[in-house]
Amino acid sequence: MSTSAVEVSDGKGKVMWDKRLTEIFCDICIKEILKGNRPGTHFTRDGWLKIMTNFEKETGKGFSQRQFKNRWDALKKKRKAWKKLKGEDTGLGWNPIKRTVDASDEWWESRLQVVPEAKKFKTSGIDPEFEGKLDQMFMGIVATGDKACAPSSGTLPTDFLEDKRKNPEMSSSHFKTGRKKSSKQIGGAARLSNQIEKLCNAADSMSQATSSLTPVMDPFGIPQAVKMLDSMSEEIPEASPLYFFALRLLLNKDKRIMFLSINPKIRALWLKTEMEDS
Repeated sequence: MSTSAVEVSDGKGKVMWDKRLTEIFCDICIKEILKGNRPGTHFTRDGWLKIMTNFEKETGKGFSQRQFKNRWDALKKKRKAWKKLKGEDTGLGWNPIKRTVDASDEWWESRLQVVPEAKKFKTSGIDPEFEGKLDQMFMGIVATGDKACAPSSGTLPTDFLEDKRKNPEMSSSHFKTGRKKSSKQIGGAARLSNQIEKLCNAADSMSQATSSLTPVMDPFGIPQAVKMLDSMSEEIPEASPLYFFALRLLLNKDKRIMFLSINPKIRALWLKTEMEDS
C-alpha cells in the first residue's frame, strides 16, 4: 500500500487518509465483520457506530459514517483493480524496493492493456500484508456462528436447512439472493445444496440413533475442523491468506460439515475454490 496520504471526498470536503489511519480503519472493520455486524453487503447501524467510536478512540479523529463508507468503497475498488491486474498469474512475487509486484516490463505492458486503470500500481502496489486485510474485509463470509452465509458461494444458511427438513416439499428456489446468477453458478449452488441436504439427513439419523446414549463430541465441531486444517500444513501453510480464510469459513456449520466430509484429496482444492468464488 502506498505510504502517501489519499484524499477521499465525502461531498462536503476531503478527508486525508494516510497509511496509519487506513490500517486502523481496516482492523476495526475486520473486528466488526467477525462479530457479525455485517450480515449482508452492508454494516448494521450498530456496526457503523462501533467503527466510528473505536476509530475516534484510537486516532483522536472523528469522521462521519459517509466518510468511512467512501473510504470503504475506495478500498474495495482498489482491491478489485489489483486482483484484476494480477489475474491468474500466481507466480508473482513482491518487490520491496519498487513497492509493487516483481514483474518484467513486458508483463506490465501486456497487463495494462487489459487493465489500464491499474497503471498506478506500477509504482505503488498493494503489499501482501495489506492485501490480506482487504481480503478479510471484502471476501464472502459476513457473519459468525451457525447462521453464517457466504452470499457469493450459493450456500444456504442453517435456518433455511432446518425449515427444509421440516417441510421436504420446500424447494431451494425459495431462497433467493436478490441477484441474477450464471447457469454455472446456479448449477454449482444446486449441487452444493443437494450435498448439504444429504449430510443434514445423515446427521439427523445419527442424532436419532445416539439420542439414548451419553452425549459424545460433535464429529463436525470446530476443534475437529481446525485440527484437520492444521494437518494440511504442506498444502495450506499456517498464517497464509488461505489458512485465515479457511478459519473464517469453518465458523459456518454447513461449510464445516462439508469440509470434514469430502474426500481428503480435494479438501485443499475445495477451500481454494471457495476463496476464489468469494
